[in-house]
Amino acid sequence: MYSKYERQKDKRSYVDRKVIYAGPMYSGPAERIKPGKMVFWNEEGMPTYEASEAAAPAPGSSYVEPEAAYSEPAPADVVVVAE
Repeated sequence: MYSKYERQKDKRSYVDRKVIYAGPMYSGPAERIKPGKMVFWNEEGMPTYEASEAAAPAPGSSYVEPEAAYSEPAPADVVVVAE
């Protein structure tokens, strides 16, 4: 048994179908994601994984270390007096 909607011809015109894929998100090729791991096979045929240098955050990126992101701020009502 099959659905009556399977394998039906698309009744839209060529222009109507082409307009669906027009716009800024379809204007060029997508940005590639750098691999995080390299896969190598040993003599036994088992895969081994090594971290890729591309997996490290790029210099100048907005990446924040997790320790720095959750550090507690200094209390605002404490005054430090130098002697």
